[in-house]
Amino acid sequence: MSQIKLLATILITCLLAAAQTPNNVTKNGLSFDYPSDWTMQDDSGGDAQQFSLSKANSDVQIRVFVHKGRIAAEKLPDAKKAFIDPYIAATEKQFVAMGAKPEQSPDTSEIGGVKADGVKISASLGGETGAAKIYWALVGQRVVVLTLFGPDKQLKQFAPAWDLVRTSLKVVDPKALPAASPKSSP
Repeated sequence: MSQIKLLATILITCLLAAAQTPNNVTKNGLSFDYPSDWTMQDDSGGDAQQFSLSKANSDVQIRVFVHKGRIAAEKLPDAKKAFIDPYIAATEKQFVAMGAKPEQSPDTSEIGGVKADGVKISASLGGETGAAKIYWALVGQRVVVLTLFGPDKQLKQFAPAWDLVRTSLKVVDPKALPAASPKSSP
């Protein structure tokens, strides 16, 4: 009898988790979803939209950076040199400052249906392994950089949250959106 109660509890928990409606960010042509039990901080500035997502009682963080300028695909290598490479170097320096010996390896992913290049910076802090995974792509003619930070165990645990953010991300030109049509009066 107790096994049936346990299975029923597990089933109800799974159904409730699956039924959660994600939060959505829609701002200046950028949109993405994130889990409703995560908090979001908007750190956007003049040149870029920046959001930090975190989960209570967790060391995992997801960062979304979308440059506001539009560029052609052939200019992406210039953007990588200008602000992606320095960001990767600064992230690696943070690990060193915390006493770790980071190792960098190439990685790939997908952002909003677009192939994304990336790097994984792995390190061990206090005996616990973790990583910063940094991916970039040109989405809707804007440079998008997504970062996933945290201990390896939690990165695996919260992979569905990461997948929700990176797969739902869209960038559209606000000028290309259809204008609201005036309502006709009888």
